Amino acid sequence: MTGQEDNRPGEEGHGTSGRALLIVDDDTDFAASLAGLLQLEDYRVFQAHDGETALGLIDRQSVSVALVDVRLGTGDGIEVVRALRKKDPDLVCVMITAYASVETAVEALQAGAYDYLMKPFHCEDLLATLNRCFERIQLLKDKALAAARLSQKQRMEAMGQLTSGIAHDFNNILAVQLSNLRLLEERVRHQPELAELVADALAATRSGSDLTTRLLGFGAAPSENIGLVRLDEELPALIRMLERTLGDTLVIRLRMEDGLSPVELLPGRLETSLLNLALNARDAMPTGGTLDFEARNVRLGIDGHHGPTDLVPGDYVVISVADSGEGMSPAVRARALDPLFTTKPPGEGCGLGLPMVENFVRGSGGRLAIDSGPGRGTRISLYLPRAVQCPSGGANM
Repeated sequence: MTGQEDNRPGEEGHGTSGRALLIVDDDTDFAASLAGLLQLEDYRVFQAHDGETALGLIDRQSVSVALVDVRLGTGDGIEVVRALRKKDPDLVCVMITAYASVETAVEALQAGAYDYLMKPFHCEDLLATLNRCFERIQLLKDKALAAARLSQKQRMEAMGQLTSGIAHDFNNILAVQLSNLRLLEERVRHQPELAELVADALAATRSGSDLTTRLLGFGAAPSENIGLVRLDEELPALIRMLERTLGDTLVIRLRMEDGLSPVELLPGRLETSLLNLALNARDAMPTGGTLDFEARNVRLGIDGHHGPTDLVPGDYVVISVADSGEGMSPAVRARALDPLFTTKPPGEGCGLGLPMVENFVRGSGGRLAIDSGPGRGTRISLYLPRAVQCPSGGANM
Protein backbone atom coordinates (compact mmCIF):
# COMPACT_ATOMS: atom_id res chain seq x y z
CA MET A 1 0.00 0.00 0.00
CA THR A 2 1.81 3.10 -1.19
CA GLY A 3 -0.59 5.77 -0.01
CA GLN A 4 -4.10 6.53 1.09
CA GLU A 5 -6.23 9.63 1.13
CA ASP A 6 -9.01 10.01 3.64
CA ASN A 7 -11.63 11.96 1.70
CA ARG A 8 -14.68 11.90 3.89
CA PRO A 9 -17.75 12.87 1.84
CA GLY A 10 -19.37 16.23 2.32
CA GLU A 11 -16.43 17.90 4.01
CA GLU A 12 -15.14 20.08 1.20
CA GLY A 13 -15.43 23.63 2.44
CA HIS A 14 -16.29 22.41 5.94
CA GLY A 15 -14.83 24.17 8.95
CA THR A 16 -12.32 21.35 9.45
CA SER A 17 -10.59 22.07 6.14
CA GLY A 18 -8.27 24.47 7.98
CA ARG A 19 -7.24 21.58 10.32
CA ALA A 20 -5.93 19.31 7.59
CA LEU A 21 -2.82 17.27 8.24
CA LEU A 22 -0.72 14.58 6.61
CA ILE A 23 0.68 11.46 8.29
CA VAL A 24 3.83 10.10 6.62
CA ASP A 25 4.71 6.71 8.15
CA ASP A 26 5.65 3.37 6.58
CA ASP A 27 3.87 1.51 9.41
CA THR A 28 0.41 1.28 7.85
CA ASP A 29 -1.26 0.04 11.03
CA PHE A 30 0.19 2.85 13.12
CA ALA A 31 -0.73 5.45 10.47
CA ALA A 32 -4.31 4.16 10.25
CA SER A 33 -4.67 4.10 14.04
CA LEU A 34 -3.30 7.62 14.38
CA ALA A 35 -5.54 8.85 11.56
CA GLY A 36 -8.61 7.39 13.27
CA LEU A 37 -7.72 9.09 16.53
CA LEU A 38 -7.23 12.48 14.89
CA GLN A 39 -10.45 12.20 12.89
CA LEU A 40 -12.28 11.78 16.20
CA GLU A 41 -10.73 15.13 17.19
CA ASP A 42 -12.23 16.71 14.04
CA TYR A 43 -9.02 16.79 12.01
CA ARG A 44 -9.04 16.13 8.27
CA VAL A 45 -6.38 13.49 7.77
CA PHE A 46 -4.40 12.25 4.76
CA GLN A 47 -1.94 9.36 4.77
CA ALA A 48 1.20 8.55 2.82
CA HIS A 49 3.67 5.74 3.45
CA ASP A 50 6.67 7.03 1.55
CA GLY A 51 8.18 10.35 0.57
CA GLU A 52 7.19 10.25 -3.09
CA THR A 53 3.52 9.74 -2.27
CA ALA A 54 3.66 12.51 0.36
CA LEU A 55 5.14 14.99 -2.11
CA GLY A 56 2.52 14.12 -4.72
CA LEU A 57 -0.30 14.43 -2.20
CA ILE A 58 0.48 17.99 -1.09
CA ASP A 59 0.30 19.01 -4.75
CA ARG A 60 -3.35 17.93 -4.77
CA GLN A 61 -4.52 18.70 -1.24
CA SER A 62 -4.33 21.69 1.06
CA VAL A 63 -2.46 20.49 4.14
CA SER A 64 -1.25 22.62 7.05
CA VAL A 65 0.70 20.13 9.20
CA ALA A 66 2.71 16.98 8.41
CA LEU A 67 3.57 14.28 10.96
CA VAL A 68 6.63 12.54 9.50
CA ASP A 69 8.35 9.39 10.82
CA VAL A 70 12.13 9.68 10.95
CA ARG A 71 12.60 6.21 9.45
CA LEU A 72 10.52 5.38 6.38
CA GLY A 73 11.65 1.87 5.47
CA THR A 74 14.72 2.51 3.40
CA GLY A 75 13.89 6.21 3.16
CA ASP A 76 14.95 9.11 5.37
CA GLY A 77 12.12 11.07 7.01
CA ILE A 78 14.37 14.09 7.55
CA GLU A 79 15.01 14.30 3.81
CA VAL A 80 11.23 14.03 3.26
CA VAL A 81 10.72 16.97 5.63
CA ARG A 82 13.34 18.94 3.74
CA ALA A 83 11.61 18.16 0.40
CA LEU A 84 8.13 18.93 1.77
CA ARG A 85 9.28 22.28 3.14
CA LYS A 86 10.99 23.10 -0.14
CA LYS A 87 7.75 22.47 -2.00
CA ASP A 88 5.57 24.23 0.60
CA PRO A 89 7.53 26.58 2.90
CA ASP A 90 4.39 27.22 5.00
CA LEU A 91 3.93 23.54 5.86
CA VAL A 92 4.54 22.83 9.57
CA CYS A 93 6.36 19.52 10.02
CA VAL A 94 6.58 17.46 13.22
CA MET A 95 9.00 14.51 13.43
CA ILE A 96 7.81 11.30 15.11
CA THR A 97 10.15 8.43 15.96
CA ALA A 98 10.94 5.64 18.36
CA TYR A 99 14.69 6.14 17.85
CA ALA A 100 15.54 9.61 19.09
CA SER A 101 18.92 11.17 19.61
CA VAL A 102 20.20 14.70 20.07
CA GLU A 103 21.89 14.55 16.68
CA THR A 104 18.68 13.42 14.96
CA ALA A 105 16.65 16.14 16.68
CA VAL A 106 19.14 18.84 15.65
CA GLU A 107 19.24 17.56 12.08
CA ALA A 108 15.43 17.49 11.92
CA LEU A 109 15.18 21.07 13.16
CA GLN A 110 17.80 22.16 10.65
CA ALA A 111 15.73 20.50 7.90
CA GLY A 112 12.75 22.66 8.88
CA ALA A 113 10.88 20.52 11.40
CA TYR A 114 8.92 22.55 13.94
CA ASP A 115 8.70 19.98 16.73
CA TYR A 116 9.59 16.42 17.71
CA LEU A 117 7.50 13.59 19.25
CA MET A 118 8.80 10.34 20.71
CA LYS A 119 6.94 7.05 20.18
CA PRO A 120 5.02 5.94 22.10
CA PHE A 121 3.41 9.29 22.95
CA HIS A 122 0.31 10.10 24.93
CA CYS A 123 -2.74 11.39 23.10
CA GLU A 124 -2.65 14.57 25.22
CA ASP A 125 0.95 15.25 24.14
CA LEU A 126 0.09 14.80 20.48
CA LEU A 127 -2.96 17.07 20.66
CA ALA A 128 -1.03 19.72 22.59
CA THR A 129 1.70 19.66 19.93
CA LEU A 130 -0.87 19.99 17.13
CA ASN A 131 -2.54 22.87 18.95
CA ARG A 132 0.80 24.67 19.07
CA CYS A 133 1.28 24.00 15.36
CA PHE A 134 -2.08 25.45 14.37
CA GLU A 135 -1.65 28.40 16.73
CA ARG A 136 1.63 29.14 14.99
CA ILE A 137 -0.04 28.89 11.59
CA GLN A 138 -2.75 31.32 12.70
CA LEU A 139 -0.18 33.77 14.07
CA LEU A 140 1.71 33.71 10.77
CA LYS A 141 -1.55 34.24 8.85
CA ASP A 142 -2.45 37.18 11.09
CA LYS A 143 1.01 38.66 10.60
CA ALA A 144 0.80 38.29 6.82
CA LEU A 145 -2.70 39.79 6.81
CA ALA A 146 -1.54 42.76 8.90
CA ALA A 147 1.41 43.31 6.56
CA ALA A 148 -0.86 43.16 3.50
CA ARG A 149 -3.28 45.65 5.04
CA LEU A 150 -0.45 48.00 5.98
CA SER A 151 0.88 47.79 2.43
CA GLN A 152 -2.57 48.51 1.02
CA LYS A 153 -2.99 51.45 3.42
CA GLN A 154 0.36 52.87 2.31
CA ARG A 155 -0.59 52.45 -1.36
CA MET A 156 -3.91 54.16 -0.74
CA GLU A 157 -2.22 57.06 1.05
CA ALA A 158 0.27 57.46 -1.78
CA MET A 159 -2.53 57.23 -4.34
CA GLY A 160 -4.53 59.80 -2.37
CA GLN A 161 -1.64 62.26 -2.40
CA LEU A 162 -1.06 61.71 -6.10
CA THR A 163 -4.70 62.03 -7.14
CA SER A 164 -5.23 65.06 -4.91
CA GLY A 165 -2.28 66.85 -6.46
CA ILE A 166 -3.41 66.07 -10.01
CA ALA A 167 -7.03 66.93 -9.20
CA HIS A 168 -6.02 70.28 -7.68
CA ASP A 169 -4.11 71.31 -10.81
CA PHE A 170 -6.85 70.02 -13.10
CA ASN A 171 -9.48 71.86 -11.08
CA ASN A 172 -7.66 75.14 -11.70
CA ILE A 173 -7.82 74.50 -15.44
CA LEU A 174 -11.52 73.64 -15.27
CA ALA A 175 -12.20 76.82 -13.30
CA VAL A 176 -10.84 78.91 -16.18
CA GLN A 177 -12.87 76.93 -18.72
CA LEU A 178 -16.02 77.21 -16.65
CA SER A 179 -15.63 80.97 -16.26
CA ASN A 180 -15.09 81.47 -19.99
CA LEU A 181 -17.98 79.17 -20.94
CA ARG A 182 -20.36 81.06 -18.66
CA LEU A 183 -19.29 84.31 -20.27
CA LEU A 184 -19.76 82.75 -23.71
CA GLU A 185 -23.17 81.43 -22.66
CA GLU A 186 -24.33 85.02 -22.07
CA ARG A 187 -23.10 86.06 -25.53
CA VAL A 188 -24.83 83.28 -27.51
CA ARG A 189 -28.14 83.02 -25.64
CA HIS A 190 -29.96 84.32 -28.78
CA GLN A 191 -28.20 81.83 -31.08
CA PRO A 192 -29.85 78.45 -30.31
CA GLU A 193 -27.38 76.29 -32.19
CA LEU A 194 -24.36 77.84 -30.50
CA ALA A 195 -26.14 78.00 -27.14
CA GLU A 196 -26.74 74.24 -27.27
CA LEU A 197 -23.06 73.57 -27.94
CA VAL A 198 -22.03 75.82 -25.07
CA ALA A 199 -24.55 74.14 -22.78
CA ASP A 200 -23.05 70.74 -23.63
CA ALA A 201 -19.55 72.07 -22.95
CA LEU A 202 -20.70 73.50 -19.61
CA ALA A 203 -22.26 70.17 -18.62
CA ALA A 204 -19.05 68.32 -19.49
CA THR A 205 -16.96 70.83 -17.54
CA ARG A 206 -19.20 70.49 -14.50
CA SER A 207 -18.86 66.70 -14.73
CA GLY A 208 -15.10 67.11 -14.80
CA SER A 209 -15.33 69.39 -11.78
CA ASP A 210 -17.39 66.80 -9.92
CA LEU A 211 -14.75 64.20 -10.71
CA THR A 212 -11.93 66.36 -9.41
CA THR A 213 -13.94 66.99 -6.24
CA ARG A 214 -14.17 63.24 -5.73
CA LEU A 215 -10.46 62.85 -6.38
CA LEU A 216 -9.66 65.61 -3.91
CA GLY A 217 -11.85 63.83 -1.38
CA PHE A 218 -9.89 60.64 -2.01
CA GLY A 219 -6.85 62.23 -0.41
CA ALA A 220 -8.69 64.24 2.25
CA ALA A 221 -7.72 63.80 5.88
CA PRO A 222 -10.47 61.67 7.43
CA SER A 223 -10.62 63.69 10.64
CA GLU A 224 -11.78 66.92 8.98
CA ASN A 225 -15.33 68.19 9.38
CA ILE A 226 -16.93 65.02 10.70
CA GLY A 227 -20.69 65.47 10.96
CA LEU A 228 -23.69 63.52 12.24
CA VAL A 229 -25.69 61.82 9.47
CA ARG A 230 -29.20 60.48 10.04
CA LEU A 231 -29.57 57.74 7.47
CA ASP A 232 -33.37 57.56 7.75
CA GLU A 233 -33.39 61.10 6.33
CA GLU A 234 -30.49 60.89 3.89
CA LEU A 235 -31.15 57.55 2.19
CA PRO A 236 -34.73 58.18 0.90
CA ALA A 237 -33.54 61.42 -0.73
CA LEU A 238 -30.62 59.58 -2.33
CA ILE A 239 -32.91 56.87 -3.69
CA ARG A 240 -35.19 59.49 -5.28
CA MET A 241 -32.15 61.05 -6.96
CA LEU A 242 -30.95 57.65 -8.20
CA GLU A 243 -34.36 56.82 -9.65
CA ARG A 244 -34.12 59.96 -11.78
CA THR A 245 -30.47 59.40 -12.66
CA LEU A 246 -30.11 55.68 -13.42
CA GLY A 247 -32.99 55.30 -15.87
CA ASP A 248 -36.01 53.05 -16.19
CA THR A 249 -34.17 49.76 -16.71
CA LEU A 250 -33.37 49.40 -13.01
CA VAL A 251 -35.74 48.68 -10.15
CA ILE A 252 -34.34 50.45 -7.08
CA ARG A 253 -35.55 49.38 -3.64
CA LEU A 254 -34.75 50.66 -0.16
CA ARG A 255 -35.26 48.80 3.10
CA MET A 256 -34.39 50.49 6.39
CA GLU A 257 -34.65 49.06 9.87
CA ASP A 258 -36.82 50.97 12.34
CA GLY A 259 -34.82 52.95 14.85
CA LEU A 260 -31.79 53.23 12.57
CA SER A 261 -28.85 54.74 14.47
CA PRO A 262 -27.09 57.86 13.19
CA VAL A 263 -23.44 57.75 12.09
CA GLU A 264 -20.58 60.26 12.08
CA LEU A 265 -19.09 60.83 8.64
CA LEU A 266 -17.41 63.33 6.38
CA PRO A 267 -20.23 65.45 4.88
CA GLY A 268 -21.13 64.48 1.31
CA ARG A 269 -18.81 61.49 1.18
CA LEU A 270 -21.54 58.96 1.96
CA GLU A 271 -23.72 60.16 -0.90
CA THR A 272 -20.76 60.12 -3.29
CA SER A 273 -19.79 56.62 -2.19
CA LEU A 274 -23.28 55.18 -2.55
CA LEU A 275 -23.67 56.87 -5.93
CA ASN A 276 -20.38 55.27 -6.98
CA LEU A 277 -21.63 51.84 -5.92
CA ALA A 278 -24.93 52.40 -7.72
CA LEU A 279 -23.19 53.36 -10.96
CA ASN A 280 -20.96 50.27 -10.74
CA ALA A 281 -24.06 48.15 -10.19
CA ARG A 282 -25.78 49.72 -13.20
CA ASP A 283 -22.76 48.89 -15.36
CA ALA A 284 -22.99 45.27 -14.14
CA MET A 285 -26.63 45.11 -15.33
CA PRO A 286 -26.55 46.52 -18.90
CA THR A 287 -29.96 45.01 -19.72
CA GLY A 288 -31.57 46.03 -16.43
CA GLY A 289 -32.16 44.41 -13.08
CA THR A 290 -32.75 45.21 -9.43
CA LEU A 291 -30.68 47.36 -7.12
CA ASP A 292 -31.38 46.87 -3.42
CA PHE A 293 -30.28 49.27 -0.69
CA GLU A 294 -30.54 48.08 2.89
CA ALA A 295 -29.62 49.76 6.18
CA ARG A 296 -29.73 48.06 9.56
CA ASN A 297 -28.19 48.17 13.02
CA VAL A 298 -25.88 45.33 14.02
CA ARG A 299 -23.97 44.46 17.17
CA LEU A 300 -20.80 42.66 16.12
CA GLY A 301 -19.41 39.90 18.29
CA ILE A 302 -22.25 40.16 20.77
CA ASP A 303 -25.44 38.84 19.16
CA GLY A 304 -23.73 36.28 16.93
CA HIS A 305 -23.30 38.62 13.95
CA HIS A 306 -19.80 38.58 12.50
CA GLY A 307 -18.58 41.24 10.09
CA PRO A 308 -15.12 41.87 8.63
CA THR A 309 -12.50 40.10 10.72
CA ASP A 310 -10.58 43.23 11.77
CA LEU A 311 -13.58 45.11 13.17
CA VAL A 312 -13.73 45.38 16.94
CA PRO A 313 -16.95 44.20 18.60
CA GLY A 314 -19.54 46.91 19.06
CA ASP A 315 -22.48 48.73 17.50
CA TYR A 316 -22.47 49.46 13.79
CA VAL A 317 -24.82 50.49 11.02
CA VAL A 318 -24.51 48.37 7.88
CA ILE A 319 -25.48 49.88 4.53
CA SER A 320 -25.64 47.25 1.79
CA VAL A 321 -25.90 47.78 -1.95
CA ALA A 322 -26.83 44.58 -3.83
CA ASP A 323 -27.33 44.11 -7.56
CA SER A 324 -28.68 41.25 -9.65
CA GLY A 325 -25.82 41.46 -12.15
CA GLU A 326 -23.36 38.87 -13.36
CA GLY A 327 -21.19 38.95 -10.22
CA MET A 328 -17.41 38.84 -9.89
CA SER A 329 -15.08 35.96 -10.62
CA PRO A 330 -12.75 34.97 -7.75
CA ALA A 331 -9.83 36.63 -9.55
CA VAL A 332 -11.71 39.92 -9.98
CA ARG A 333 -13.01 39.78 -6.41
CA ALA A 334 -9.46 39.37 -5.11
CA ARG A 335 -8.36 42.60 -6.85
CA ALA A 336 -11.57 44.61 -6.57
CA LEU A 337 -10.10 47.04 -4.02
CA ASP A 338 -6.74 47.50 -5.77
CA PRO A 339 -6.27 51.11 -6.93
CA LEU A 340 -6.44 51.51 -10.72
CA PHE A 341 -7.71 47.94 -11.27
CA THR A 342 -10.73 47.87 -13.56
CA THR A 343 -12.50 45.39 -15.82
CA LYS A 344 -14.06 48.15 -17.91
CA PRO A 345 -12.81 49.03 -21.41
CA PRO A 346 -10.26 51.86 -21.71
CA GLY A 347 -11.91 55.23 -21.21
CA GLU A 348 -14.89 53.83 -19.32
CA GLY A 349 -13.36 53.35 -15.87
CA CYS A 350 -10.33 54.48 -13.91
CA GLY A 351 -10.30 51.79 -11.22
CA LEU A 352 -10.61 54.26 -8.35
CA GLY A 353 -14.32 53.80 -7.56
CA LEU A 354 -14.24 50.99 -5.00
CA PRO A 355 -10.87 52.02 -3.50
CA MET A 356 -12.28 55.51 -2.93
CA VAL A 357 -15.34 54.03 -1.20
CA GLU A 358 -13.15 51.81 0.98
CA ASN A 359 -10.89 54.74 1.80
CA PHE A 360 -13.93 56.72 2.95
CA VAL A 361 -15.29 53.84 5.05
CA ARG A 362 -11.95 53.14 6.73
CA GLY A 363 -11.49 56.85 7.37
CA SER A 364 -14.83 56.79 9.18
CA GLY A 365 -13.68 53.92 11.41
CA GLY A 366 -15.54 51.21 9.51
CA ARG A 367 -14.85 48.50 6.96
CA LEU A 368 -16.11 47.44 3.54
CA ALA A 369 -17.13 43.84 2.77
CA ILE A 370 -17.78 42.28 -0.65
CA ASP A 371 -19.93 39.22 -1.27
CA SER A 372 -19.98 38.25 -4.94
CA GLY A 373 -19.69 35.28 -7.26
CA PRO A 374 -20.36 34.40 -10.89
CA GLY A 375 -24.09 34.32 -11.58
CA ARG A 376 -25.20 35.59 -8.17
CA GLY A 377 -24.66 39.33 -8.32
CA THR A 378 -22.67 41.50 -5.96
CA ARG A 379 -23.42 42.79 -2.47
CA ILE A 380 -21.18 45.48 -1.01
CA SER A 381 -21.69 46.27 2.66
CA LEU A 382 -20.38 49.34 4.46
CA TYR A 383 -19.91 48.75 8.20
CA LEU A 384 -20.01 52.20 9.84
CA PRO A 385 -19.63 52.82 13.59
CA ARG A 386 -22.77 54.05 15.27
CA ALA A 387 -22.57 57.67 16.44
CA VAL A 388 -21.95 57.82 20.17
CA GLN A 389 -24.10 60.84 20.94
CA CYS A 390 -26.69 63.12 19.40
CA PRO A 391 -25.57 66.68 18.50
CA SER A 392 -27.21 68.01 21.65
CA GLY A 393 -24.99 65.75 23.75
CA GLY A 394 -27.90 63.67 24.89
CA ALA A 395 -27.99 60.03 25.81
CA ASN A 396 -26.44 57.36 23.69
CA MET A 397 -28.59 56.23 20.83
